[in-house]
Amino acid sequence: MIDLLAALGAIGGFSCVIAALDVAEAGQCRDGADLAIVETRDGSRYYAGNLPNAFLLEGHDSLLALTYGAARNQGAVLPQETVLSTFRHVAATIGDQQFGRPRLADDDQPGALPISYVRRLWPIVRQILDMNHVPVRRRPLAIGMAIELAFAIDEQRIDPLLAAQVVTECAVPMAKIDPRKIP
Repeated sequence: MIDLLAALGAIGGFSCVIAALDVAEAGQCRDGADLAIVETRDGSRYYAGNLPNAFLLEGHDSLLALTYGAARNQGAVLPQETVLSTFRHVAATIGDQQFGRPRLADDDQPGALPISYVRRLWPIVRQILDMNHVPVRRRPLAIGMAIELAFAIDEQRIDPLLAAQVVTECAVPMAKIDPRKIP
């Protein structure tokens, strides 16, 4: 279940940056705060700002809002500080070896890093979303609904707080990466 949640979180986070770039390419950014490009010393590019965060966390149908709602439905209480801590950690580690490494106990680590899930699964997920005519800006919602479903069908009964943390730790950094790095 941890691997499933990590994969969905990683892919869902990545879909947020794709959706944000779709808005930007359509010329619908209001200002530089909507989408900021962060370039590291090695020339890597990351994205930040209001747009990726809106798809990731800020709307009632955002990826993490759906995740946290599913966790609450199973009795979890997710302190806001936990979420903010992840955002701060991701921002502080951009361009660092710790970027994109889930901060989870050893026993709770997924089988791969979030970037590995995105590289391996995004082409397949994108094809499925394309075949089903899911608009780019609704893809975070669609994947968020898959996360909700994973919570609902979890027969192993993973702790819902841990489940939400796994999704968060995988989604937030993947909502920052440059899509040009993914085939």
